[in-house]
Amino acid sequence: MSTRHSITAAGQLTRFFLTLFIAILLVVNLLFIVNASNLIYRYADDQADEVIETIEKDWASSANREKLLEAYVARQDDDAIEIDDHQQKYQTHKAHKIFKRTSKAAVKIKNLRITRHGIYYLRQGKLDGGRIKVAINVDDLVQLTGWLLGLTIIINFVVIILSIPLIRHLAHRWTKPLTALSQQTNKINPQSNQLQVLTVPEQPREVQTVAQSFNDLLERQFKALQREKEFIANASHELKTPLAGILGHVNLIKRHGDDHPELIAKSLGYIDQEAHRMQRLVSELLLLEGHQGQKLVTSTDLPSIVKAEVNSLRGSYQRHFMTDLPAQLTYQISHGDWQSLVHNLVDNAAKYSPAGSTIGISLRATPKEVILRVADQGKGIAEENRAKIFERFYREDESHASQIPGSGIGLSIVKMIIDKYHGQITVQANQPQGTVVTVSFPVQK
Repeated sequence: MSTRHSITAAGQLTRFFLTLFIAILLVVNLLFIVNASNLIYRYADDQADEVIETIEKDWASSANREKLLEAYVARQDDDAIEIDDHQQKYQTHKAHKIFKRTSKAAVKIKNLRITRHGIYYLRQGKLDGGRIKVAINVDDLVQLTGWLLGLTIIINFVVIILSIPLIRHLAHRWTKPLTALSQQTNKINPQSNQLQVLTVPEQPREVQTVAQSFNDLLERQFKALQREKEFIANASHELKTPLAGILGHVNLIKRHGDDHPELIAKSLGYIDQEAHRMQRLVSELLLLEGHQGQKLVTSTDLPSIVKAEVNSLRGSYQRHFMTDLPAQLTYQISHGDWQSLVHNLVDNAAKYSPAGSTIGISLRATPKEVILRVADQGKGIAEENRAKIFERFYREDESHASQIPGSGIGLSIVKMIIDKYHGQITVQANQPQGTVVTVSFPVQK
């Protein structure tokens, strides 16, 4: 099986423009041949007309008609004239032989006859009730045209040979930005810890667009890799702490359990607590990855799930939950996705709010969107950190993070769900204090 060799953009441009240039030269040469043939035909026709008109004018008054005919062909020995006035036939000295050649010509194109001995133009006319035949030899014109065509072809070959390096140079010049882009792309190290970008050329616009789009892709990929590295580091840290505590208490039981039985219950309690913490972390990580896939989307009754989640959280937190919900509101969303979204938003608001404070949850629909609003009276979130709270494991107050249960993944799950259904989420300050989180989903048509 034969394989096709790859070709560069410069090579493609060189081949294209060289082919186009040759095609143009071929068309020019073809037009030259057509025009030259037309000129020869018209010249011969004009010559024949002139001969016929002159003979018609001088024939009746001429005393020596044979001499008159010979005078017409004196300049061109291969021309021939034959006149038949029904009484006598007059012809030039080569007329019989020339007309015999033309009658047996192998190629006949209108009035042209191409014979082995030359090319003739035939024309007939009437003279005093008789007939006149004229044969004009155009060999000289054909030879001149052929010589000019040959000279043109030679010039074409010379021009083509000289144009090849020029076309190649221009092609390489035009594709230089693309070549530079390719070389820079090959030098990109995917393992680099620094953002690498390509040089964006000013021209041409297409290469500029490709370079800019590639840079945007590199930036997104770099940020994604950085997030993954941070995720691995944070996940390792979150898992390392409970694992270290569990191992520490296991060793404590091994060393002192027999002598101090009271340590066993305390250590087992700590181990159970940390094991559940690790279980929640792993479950939330799996849940986060699960939201990246497709789930069954059904018509879900939103208010009923909000009520169930709020009632479930009432027993876990000493907060006042105030709800403003419609009697019924359905939306095309997975039951699990909506439940996770509501649970994480309300649970997050409760965790970061003081005991006895009020948490407001409202749900409403407009002609264009469905809006869920969760407002708390907690410490609030600094404006510069509001975009960061959706990052995995991010916590604004790291000094008190250990005092608040959770893994820092809940809002990442919320953002993943919102993006899946093409929604929007905004974080604003509540008055006089706290945070208001507003989630909106477009109305489905």
